[in-house]
Amino acid sequence: MRVASVISTLDRCGPVNVLYDLVHHHQQGAGNESVIFTLAAEPWGSRRADFEALGAAVHCVADNRLAATVRGRPRLARALGRVRPDVVHAHGFRAYRMCRDVDLPTVATVHNNLYEDYSLAYGKLMGWWMTRTEVRDLRRFSAVVACSRANAEALARRYAMDPQWIRNGVDHARYAPLPPARRAELRRSLGHGETTTVLVATGGCSERKNTQALIRAFERASQGGGVELHILGTGPTYEACRRLNAPGVVLHGFVDNVIDHLQAADLFVSASRAEGMPLAVLEALSCGLPAVLSSIPPHEELAEMLSGQDCIATFDGAAPGAMTRSLSEVLTAMRDGSEDALRPPADARELSSTRMGQDYEALYRLVAGRGGRT
Repeated sequence: MRVASVISTLDRCGPVNVLYDLVHHHQQGAGNESVIFTLAAEPWGSRRADFEALGAAVHCVADNRLAATVRGRPRLARALGRVRPDVVHAHGFRAYRMCRDVDLPTVATVHNNLYEDYSLAYGKLMGWWMTRTEVRDLRRFSAVVACSRANAEALARRYAMDPQWIRNGVDHARYAPLPPARRAELRRSLGHGETTTVLVATGGCSERKNTQALIRAFERASQGGGVELHILGTGPTYEACRRLNAPGVVLHGFVDNVIDHLQAADLFVSASRAEGMPLAVLEALSCGLPAVLSSIPPHEELAEMLSGQDCIATFDGAAPGAMTRSLSEVLTAMRDGSEDALRPPADARELSSTRMGQDYEALYRLVAGRGGRT
């Protein structure tokens, strides 16, 4: 089966990482081929070489946004005509626009929480326009896939859509707990004290990630000392977070060893205001970290999935003081060795990219077999 994927660029971000795992899984199937079409020039840090190393062909339809807007659709149509894929899989707002009229079986994956994500990133008016436009485009696809059950329910409830859902997953060959001796060695190499409780937050600094509020809550919850919060990634509010100058908070900016930081930490935290199904949390849980999470629907979905493992605590991000109280309670229980302390996940198999890839392969064959809409 030949699958053509369409995405803006292969920059390092959540949707691209999901696509990488899907291509990796697809390429392992006998007779399978992957072709990727991008819609702009690749930025610094692009994962293009990673995809090509899997055997996927990568083609740039247009090297800038203007060219993509003016000539991208006919260029993509001609390219698809030459490649003749069995299924076209679109990822993201611009890809939906390009693929909505393709005369082939089409799949669209919705990676975000539409209006919440767009309004936080671009403002309410632009967020409204992007959401309205995206919903209209999505209605023209053979199949629409949400990256979580919570996201599918939101699309059905708010926009009268009928999506399927395939929960995101991560590569458990890479994201996995370390044996105690190796973990202790890694902690020393990262400069963590033997008795320091290390919290980690990934995904950078932004209004959507609610990073400034997280820093303030941590500062109030960690008055006893012996605790550090390590924030990985840059973003729009990075400088504002840095100016808070909060004790015990380490802002790393961009790092290329995220897995090391996860495997060496004691607790993962996220105060995010909106997500589809956050890879950051899946990666942390798969590395054996318990997590304190805001009570947005995708986080609650994970808490429900792993409810018997006592590895997730959630807090109401809209309630004053709730984040501080939750962090304080979790840190106190960890320090005291209480039976109520969060534990590492005992079984994270449902969070794997293998399960995700299998589900998409089944959908590709269903859509291709029916020649279109499921």
